Amino acid sequence: MQQTKDLSIIIINYKTPSHLKQCIKSIKKHAPKMDYEIIVVDNNSQDITVQMIEDDFMYNYKNQKISNVELIANDKNLGFPKAVNQGVKMAKGRYILLLNPDITILENALEKMIAYLEQHQDVAVLGPKLINPNGSIQLSCFNKFTSPELVLYRRTLFGKLNRARKMLDDFTMKSWDHLSEKDVAWILGSCMLISKKAIDKVGIMDERFFMYMEDVDWCRRFWKAGYKVRYYPNVKMVHYYARASSSESGLVKAMLKKQTRTHITSALKFFLKYFGQKDEQYQAASK
Repeated sequence: MQQTKDLSIIIINYKTPSHLKQCIKSIKKHAPKMDYEIIVVDNNSQDITVQMIEDDFMYNYKNQKISNVELIANDKNLGFPKAVNQGVKMAKGRYILLLNPDITILENALEKMIAYLEQHQDVAVLGPKLINPNGSIQLSCFNKFTSPELVLYRRTLFGKLNRARKMLDDFTMKSWDHLSEKDVAWILGSCMLISKKAIDKVGIMDERFFMYMEDVDWCRRFWKAGYKVRYYPNVKMVHYYARASSSESGLVKAMLKKQTRTHITSALKFFLKYFGQKDEQYQAASK
C-alpha cells in the first residue's frame, strides 16, 4: 500500500535548470513542517537538468538516495498536462502543489495554504498572491473563463484597442486591489494547491491540450463538480515570469510565432469542448 504524505510538490521543467535549482532551494530553505515530497518532471530538456537534480538533490557521492526529491526524465517533450499527470499519478500527498520552476517559495507559505484547505473542504484549488521580483502584484487570477475575443486581444495588436483594453482589464481583475480572498473562475497553473480528493473526483488534467488552457479547463471542471477555486493573498510567492506577448508585433508575425499558434490551437480545443455549455456554478458563486 502506498504511503500517504501531506504534500506532493510537482514541478514541470523544460530548459530552465537555473530557475529549477533556485525553486528547489527555496522549498528546502522554507521546508514545510510536514511530510512532503518533490517530484520533478523534466520534458526532455536535453541540458544539464537531469544531472543537476541527481547530483545536487537526490544522491550522495556513494550514489545513495539522500532526499525526498523524485525525478521523471521524459525522453521527449510530452507537453504540460501529460507531464503534470505523470507527477499526479506518482504523488503520495493528500494535497498537490503544482509549481513552475520560476517560482520562489517564501517562509510559511506552504503551511498556510494547506491549513486553509484543511479548513475549507469546499475549495479544491487555492492560488497564492504571485508577486514580481520588484514586489509588484502579478495578475494571476481571472473573473471569467477565456473567450475567443480574449484570446485574440491577448495575442495580437487588437489588444491595444480601447474596447479590448477594457475587456482585458476586467478579465485580469486589474482594478481589484488583490488584498482579500476571493472566489475566481480560474488561476494560473504556474502555482496552484489542489486537494487530492478533488482530483480523484474530477480527474487529472485533460491531455488533449499540449500547453495553455489546461489550467482554465481544470478549474472549470472543479467548479462544475461543486468545488470552488479561490485566490488567497495571505500567502505570497515570487514569480520570475515575463509573458512573451505577441501583441508587440504585427498580426502576421504574431500568428507565425509557435507560442501563439499553440495558444490558439489549445483555445480552439477548449471552445469546442465547452461549446453551448454555461458555467452556472461559478457565475452563481461569484454573485
